[in-house]
Amino acid sequence: MTASSIGSSAASSASASGPILVTGATGFIGAHVVQHLLDRRERVRVLVRTPARLADVGLAGAPGLEVARGDLLDPPSVRAAVAGCDRVMHIAGYISTDRRERAQLHALNYDATLHLFDACAAARVSRVLYLASIFALGGGKPVAVREDVSYDLDTLRIDYFEAKRNAEVAAYRYRDRGLPLVFAYPGFCYGPGDVYDSSSRPVQQFLRRNLPAYVAGGQCALDVRDAAAGLCVALERGRVGEKYLLGGENRTYGEIFAMLAELTGLPPPRLALPRWLAERAGRWLERLHPEPPLDEQAAAIAGRYWWYDDRKARRELGYTTRPLRQTLEAAVRWQCETGRAPWPPAMARTA
Repeated sequence: MTASSIGSSAASSASASGPILVTGATGFIGAHVVQHLLDRRERVRVLVRTPARLADVGLAGAPGLEVARGDLLDPPSVRAAVAGCDRVMHIAGYISTDRRERAQLHALNYDATLHLFDACAAARVSRVLYLASIFALGGGKPVAVREDVSYDLDTLRIDYFEAKRNAEVAAYRYRDRGLPLVFAYPGFCYGPGDVYDSSSRPVQQFLRRNLPAYVAGGQCALDVRDAAAGLCVALERGRVGEKYLLGGENRTYGEIFAMLAELTGLPPPRLALPRWLAERAGRWLERLHPEPPLDEQAAAIAGRYWWYDDRKARRELGYTTRPLRQTLEAAVRWQCETGRAPWPPAMARTA
């Protein structure tokens, strides 16, 4: 990729009035983070490989938005994007359970993060907000864990977990060497604006009546708009070096589908597969299909309980969330309004 071209004013030396650099601006969470900052009249710079994709998430031409074209895997363009910025929000990442993408997972979650942190250290930025992964922190049991949970997920052998854990441990080294890092860990996000179906596929499949079964497990679910607001307040108020879980409601998948059924009038999936059976099915599907609807690593994740205790963020940051039912209703309406799924019988069609 070519180095960033962001204008002479953006290349000035860092100052407190400089823009906030955001990576991952065309992603589900990242787009909401950028919009939240712009709504607060912050100056924002985004590092993107393909600026045209900003139009997909409604950010193209937004007032107060600077665009730095570059790639987190290209250190010169990263350094150019960081130049003149006082604060940085690292939202970008790559999630996949496809075994064929192991190298890509490492590059986009580990190498990319180190390139950015190197540039931030060299530019002496005042603060870096790192959207870390709950899968790099720990958990997976039917009990809500806190920020001090011990990591014990190595035995799962999930490529995404490994890449994010390696990045997490590297981030500790940067923190210990003086990089002003604040760690934030959002749960599973739902809501409007998921243009690439990164998180909303279960809702979409449910609305299309294409979800006969699910893997028995659970997750800490929240609204993407609350996650974005929480990340921004963590940048502003979080203590350097500290970790903050940004949670919502700890629910089983059965409870989430029951909420969707109540909202939409559609029947919930009745069959809850135990994890061992889902993992075995995923292995077979990987052998039979080039793009399987379920693979072994996805089943291993879905069959556990990713529940978290976010009281620290609520106490120290003033972090708040809306009810999950409200979030799911917004997600359903957005799916239907954009033509991704048919309107369900119990919900009024909007213009």
